Amino acid sequence: MQSVIRLGTKAANIRIHTPVLHMSKKDIVLKGMELNVPFELSWSCYKDSDAACGVCPSCVLRLKAFAQAGLRDPIPYREQS
Repeated sequence: MQSVIRLGTKAANIRIHTPVLHMSKKDIVLKGMELNVPFELSWSCYKDSDAACGVCPSCVLRLKAFAQAGLRDPIPYREQS
């Protein structure tokens, strides 16, 4: 993507940074807590909008990451697998 941006835009100073690319989901959650990330404002669910479904692949990964970090995910879920 960095090459595409460099070749396809006039603004050559655009850079892509991926600081969490090589981190586990658990470590991302822990780093987020350290940085006071408002996880209650984030969303991962593919299916629902009022409450996360709790069963789609994205919800399962998110719930697992919070569980492995020893934390409760602050967003509402319809169900949890």
